[in-house]
Amino acid sequence: MNKRCLGCGIYLQITDSSKLGYTKSLDMDYCMRCFRLKNYHENLEIPFEVNNEEILKKVNHGTGKVFFFVDVLNIYRENIELFLKIQIPKVLVISKIDVLPRSISLKVIENYLKKHFHIQEEILFVQKKKNNARKIYEYIDKDSFSNFYFLGLTNAGKSSLLNLLLEELIENSKPITVSEMPNTTLDFIEIILPNKKKIQDSVGFTYNYCFKDFQMLQKTLIKKEIKPKNFYLKKGTVLSLENQIFLKLDDLNSITWFGSENLLLQKIYREKTQEYLSFSVSEKTNIYLKGVGFFYVKKASIVQIAGLQKENIAIEPSFLGGNFYGQN
Repeated sequence: MNKRCLGCGIYLQITDSSKLGYTKSLDMDYCMRCFRLKNYHENLEIPFEVNNEEILKKVNHGTGKVFFFVDVLNIYRENIELFLKIQIPKVLVISKIDVLPRSISLKVIENYLKKHFHIQEEILFVQKKKNNARKIYEYIDKDSFSNFYFLGLTNAGKSSLLNLLLEELIENSKPITVSEMPNTTLDFIEIILPNKKKIQDSVGFTYNYCFKDFQMLQKTLIKKEIKPKNFYLKKGTVLSLENQIFLKLDDLNSITWFGSENLLLQKIYREKTQEYLSFSVSEKTNIYLKGVGFFYVKKASIVQIAGLQKENIAIEPSFLGGNFYGQN
């Protein structure tokens, strides 16, 4: 009997507890990994690799429309290029906008996406609220397509929004598993809506996120509006993030952090011996620490970062556009 886990989409199996899909009984609806995540917030370390190109290939050979999710703290070229590679009709969905300070205009972000990345498709902004899930459903209901893919970066919030939609529309629906762990969803999960249209929730596209430790990933989780932390750094001063990532500038400059308040961020004056990566940035630049947050650098500078690989960092002109100056 081929039966998929309702939480992650993987085929269930009862023969090998060290492999994905293991469950004690095929009468169960969830694999053991999803069961532990859902009920005990524990992650079973089972190897799993995501092939971004294979996901794109499957979708591009299909029919329908794509909702592609990128969370608002990860708007950089590597992620947008995945959206641009989709060859069937698509909509760009910027998620988790409720974590942004209210002083930041969504219209400014929309114009930035169109100008900087040449996005021509429709752009939607959503947050984790039932009325936003309803907005997606109303969009689907009015659209001529009958098949819709939920694609996007891992932890971009697509499965969370889909769970809200199921809760709103389908009585006694069983939720998809969500957690801070990257790639909680492991395969396509197919859902039939009351209007008979179909949603296929995909495994999240992987990227070189900074932290892989489960406890550290929990600390990066943002549940409420960010209160940006503004620092004035002079030469010789170092910003330490969790005593793991270190950043310094070549001259006096203003730098603002957008990320979880659970992460310890502080100035230090005696840096440890570290090997730094060096980047030249123009004024009004976002320096993304992938999967964690970003620094907004106000003036052009040489930025040095230690504790990460080059692949963990992305640098883009800021969507803040100089209209936001940070808060103390």
